[in-house]
Amino acid sequence: MVGESTGYAVLVLLIFFFSIEIEGVKDIAVSIPMAARILDTVTLHCNYDLEGEPLYTVKWYKGQNEFYRFIPKELPNTQIFPLPGINVDLSESTPNEIVLRDVQPEVTGRYTCEVSSDAPLFDTKMNSGYMYVVDIPIEDPVLAVEKDLLDIGEVILANCTAPPSFPATNISWYLNGKRITNNYLKQTEVTNEILTSIRKRFVTTSVLKFEVGDSTFEEGKAVLSCVASLFNIYRGEKKEIIEEAKPKPRPSSVLGPRGESSDCSRIHVPIARVLIFTLFFWKYR
Repeated sequence: MVGESTGYAVLVLLIFFFSIEIEGVKDIAVSIPMAARILDTVTLHCNYDLEGEPLYTVKWYKGQNEFYRFIPKELPNTQIFPLPGINVDLSESTPNEIVLRDVQPEVTGRYTCEVSSDAPLFDTKMNSGYMYVVDIPIEDPVLAVEKDLLDIGEVILANCTAPPSFPATNISWYLNGKRITNNYLKQTEVTNEILTSIRKRFVTTSVLKFEVGDSTFEEGKAVLSCVASLFNIYRGEKKEIIEEAKPKPRPSSVLGPRGESSDCSRIHVPIARVLIFTLFFWKYR
């Protein structure tokens, strides 16, 4: 009987143990800049919750290649594996973040943080994010408008070209501060013979066709804007003023200013009275 009760107790404990959800690493999150300029310093963050378990290792990968490892039980507790363009600043890096100095174009790619808890679980989880190292345009976009004097019903035809960049810039159109949709967008690769670069760059061109309507002009003028942007790092803008060829007369110009109208009424009423008085006088004299 004693053996049976002991076996039953062990079985209950095993069922209870395996029914508990055991997870060594929880809520791993990464914060990676979406974009950085060449030669910038960037910080990659990796935050994790071990739920009380000891840390075994933190690893960072670019693509499939490991370039950083932190193992608290070893000395030295950090290891660097060389990758082109990646320069880890060990003096500023911690188990939760690594600092990359003087980033190069090759640094563009997907970065993954892998965290493992120590024995007995050795639970491992990972999370990742993508970072671009960008070549921003060195100038603002160029805006050309076919005609800057138009009537209602005619078409605004304009061309906006952004200088070379990597990746290609985005172009947006605005009329009187309100965004409008462009009809045609083209990205053209610039050859290395023109630009000395280790990777491709692109020129972005957008053509706008927009029919002029009753609400296009404000006091006979409209402001057309072309905005080229690249992430939150670059923004260039050019503007052109388009004028209405045949402005519609405003009510104030037809009726005249209110003050002037009032003065006329004050002048003409006495004159009318004088004329009536004169006619009355000559009739009954």
